[in-house]
Amino acid sequence: MFARNKYYWSPARFFRNLGGVSTNIPRQIEIFRIMRFPIYADFARTEPRFRFRFLIRDYLVRGFSTGRRAACFLHHYKRLYASMSADLLHRTLYQNVIVFEAQQNDLHLEISLCFSRPFEKEGELSLNLHVDGAVVFVLSFTIIPGWVVQSDSAEVLLISRLQGTNGYYRQIRAATKALNDVGPAALLLAALHGIAKAFGINTMAGVSAVRQSSFTEKLSHFYVSAYDDFFSEIGIAKSTSGLFLSSIPPEDRPMSSIKQGHKIRTREKREFKRQVAEEVRLLLRQEMNVTVSEPSCDEESLQMVDCIDS
Repeated sequence: MFARNKYYWSPARFFRNLGGVSTNIPRQIEIFRIMRFPIYADFARTEPRFRFRFLIRDYLVRGFSTGRRAACFLHHYKRLYASMSADLLHRTLYQNVIVFEAQQNDLHLEISLCFSRPFEKEGELSLNLHVDGAVVFVLSFTIIPGWVVQSDSAEVLLISRLQGTNGYYRQIRAATKALNDVGPAALLLAALHGIAKAFGINTMAGVSAVRQSSFTEKLSHFYVSAYDDFFSEIGIAKSTSGLFLSSIPPEDRPMSSIKQGHKIRTREKREFKRQVAEEVRLLLRQEMNVTVSEPSCDEESLQMVDCIDS
């Protein structure tokens, strides 16, 4: 299968990925079995590297072993297949599913849910903020087993990309002003909370700057601001896993800690974000068969294998 794709014709890449597949053989077999489902098999014909994304170096989070990456990939696509209607899953993989829409003055604003492109190692799904048709901000995430990030929850929404698009500062500023002064990152996070509620997931994890897949020392200040500072500002602490862990939604700061003159505006912003989350939840639940995921015996056995792998 590697030989059919020119991407893997590099000898170093070929043998590195072949070694990845040969690790945790039972898990790889299960991935290949899931990828034979018609919806995924058809999608793999248009996206040849789709079924091997978890083998990409620094997939999702820097430092994840092959076993952890495989567990995340498999859990995510099993969960989508079990919970989404066939039509919703098809539209999510091939198109943009509009989960929120607003018209403010001359601005047309949308949030769409879709398969992550082109940043294939930074999350399996993306929430994109569109301003007049242009994507100006992206939040990418994956549904993963909780044990991977040392969470007691059965499953977690892992945020692995939260960045604006270069060249759209004016549109981002206009969108923030139009939407109750709620910034794009906070807006997309509210939409993610709606997705979490639709799936019955109550925990999220956010990647830290140095563990973000595309982190570079040269741009470290940018990554720290986009990830560490953002999560800290909304009250999420970094866990022993090196990631930011929180309930969904994170607890709001007490109103007593908000300065006088800002409380009314703060309440308005919080209510707006709750409305966005609820709108997304209701839209998705119309086309979902929600089940609360529990770790299977196979997933628990993988935890033991993963310790050996890492």
